[in-house]
Amino acid sequence: MSKEYGKRKVVIVGDGRVGSSAVFALFQQAWCNEVGVIDVVLPGHKDENGEWVKGFNAMHNVEGDALDMEDGASFLDGKCHVVPAKWTDEPGKEGVDYSICDDADAVVITSGAPQKPGQTRLQLLAGNAGIVAGICKQLKPHLNDHCVVIVVSNPCDVLARVAYDVLGIEAGRVIGSGCVLDSSRLKQEISDDLGVSYGSVDATIIGEHGDSEVAAFSVASVGTTPIREYYEKFKGLKGAELDEHLEKIHYNVWHSAYDVINLKRATNYAIALSITRICKAIINDEKVILPVSVQCDSKVLGGKAEGVYLSLPAILGAHGVEAIVAPEYDAHDTEAVLKSAATLQESFNSLNGQY
Repeated sequence: MSKEYGKRKVVIVGDGRVGSSAVFALFQQAWCNEVGVIDVVLPGHKDENGEWVKGFNAMHNVEGDALDMEDGASFLDGKCHVVPAKWTDEPGKEGVDYSICDDADAVVITSGAPQKPGQTRLQLLAGNAGIVAGICKQLKPHLNDHCVVIVVSNPCDVLARVAYDVLGIEAGRVIGSGCVLDSSRLKQEISDDLGVSYGSVDATIIGEHGDSEVAAFSVASVGTTPIREYYEKFKGLKGAELDEHLEKIHYNVWHSAYDVINLKRATNYAIALSITRICKAIINDEKVILPVSVQCDSKVLGGKAEGVYLSLPAILGAHGVEAIVAPEYDAHDTEAVLKSAATLQESFNSLNGQY
């Protein structure tokens, strides 16, 4: 299927808290023409009296969301439309039509169990791997030759690898949302701490989108000044005191999602903005560098993480990841990100191909 330029279309799979928030965020963007939405229609069954009982139908909620959002379309600068996928609940034929993805520029997978208080993202793997694999099997016949698939369901790094295996397309066109949001949190923590604008901070979280994430301070900067030099010159912090200070900043970043989940049992708004940022880069062919979750090749990290999906700075455009452009990290950051890669590899191996 050849590329159909100018569609500016994103399809969201999963209309839960994350998915619906992403739909709403995308709906408000002048650069997006259409947001398609897919959720599930489950098979029905006969009750004890032999009467047919329809299965759970999440597409009713999708249609309600679409109508609700479209009612406010006149307030927007653009002319984006929210379009629910076609579906049927006819007995024996229940399901959703994935042909809505035929002309999509990006498909975003958000379906799966959410993280609960006290639960790590990797603990979601066993249940969510089958969900993402099932979605990808339905999606595969409807992928065009340019569509980029973005896995947001957690653990997104391992599930991006599952999606890549099932879809069988170029690795650059299957990515995880990765540490784009984590890096935003890091920039905000540093900028608030130093009293400078967010845009003046260049700092990235790499590795797992999860507990083994790495704050790559060895290559971080404020303006054009390396971050440690900046803190020493303008804040008078250095040595062990500075190390402790930066570790506290990283802790706040790492723990942020847990704080939100403990308060409201889910994170959805910030990740929706992160999804929107990734989709903008793809639809506008920005070739911007973002720390999405990508498949490492033999040229990255000395080849020691080859095949593993994890977050590293990468050039992102209309056809997905064009190149991984990770800088030379110091020994501490390199050791930490390789340890993170080993954790992700171990998690992937635990599936034993059963998805």
